Amino acid sequence: MKINNLLINLHNSVDAFSLKPRHVEFIGGNLPETPIIIADENRDFLEKLPEADCVLTWVFKPEWYDRAPKLKMLFTPAAGHDWVAVDPTGRVKTFYGTFHGRIMRESLLLMILHFNRKMGKSIEDQKKRIWGRLGYNENVALFSQKVLIIGYGALGRSMAELLKAFGAKITAVKRTTAGFEHNPTVDRVITFDSLEEELPFADHVVFVLPGGVETDGIFTARHFNAMKPGAYLYNLGRGNCYREEDLLFALADGPLAGAGLDVFAEEPLAPSSPLWEQPNLLLTPHSSAITREYIDLFIQEWLGIVREM
Repeated sequence: MKINNLLINLHNSVDAFSLKPRHVEFIGGNLPETPIIIADENRDFLEKLPEADCVLTWVFKPEWYDRAPKLKMLFTPAAGHDWVAVDPTGRVKTFYGTFHGRIMRESLLLMILHFNRKMGKSIEDQKKRIWGRLGYNENVALFSQKVLIIGYGALGRSMAELLKAFGAKITAVKRTTAGFEHNPTVDRVITFDSLEEELPFADHVVFVLPGGVETDGIFTARHFNAMKPGAYLYNLGRGNCYREEDLLFALADGPLAGAGLDVFAEEPLAPSSPLWEQPNLLLTPHSSAITREYIDLFIQEWLGIVREM
């Protein structure tokens, strides 16, 4: 599809999420006849928006569509709809990033291996100069474990693909099981209604759910209680799907052996949060998708879509 006026507004407080000169050069090399306009900030973006027929941006408010009569396509790196609204009239096609799994699955694997291989003990022993070789007898290999992935969209599929390569048994949780009867990446697909029956068998429970009303508090204290003793929980989706009080109880007095958390109910996580003090938690600051290749992957995905249109 020919683009007559490409407008880019990819500024972010996270430097890895911001447009770089190499990205502009890459776009120009692939679309040599396309005029590329780089907005300095939101005000500049809105001034240039009326002439754009294709936009790459982090933020787009519903009322801005009225300012863009020539706009046909809008692309955002974000996987969720938090910052970019769909055109209420349906005139503009809005595309959200689906490339994140290639990055985030490495973050998940790191968390799982951190617990399986007792890396916390290794770090502490190193600080104390302790040769604690006999303390690793209870290490468990991923190929002998079962992983339950709650939210089997693009992220979940990418994570399952990597974990399956390590030999893990994968159960996916989706709204519907239609079309997944013979999926080689997963061993079983269930709906959320069957989750309680599956939790007692999962060694690792992974959340990659979107935010919003539909997922708010969807995983309850009852679900925590149904988990396998010694299991681990990971959240790389959004922090609204369970109450952090229930998580803390499951860690202290329930079945959970530990958890790897990248997202939280309120961010940034307050210094007063009791989560900081838990010895069996691995916390990362909503950074599971932060890598130098982030915008590179987004642009490659965008170019692929444009070429197919």
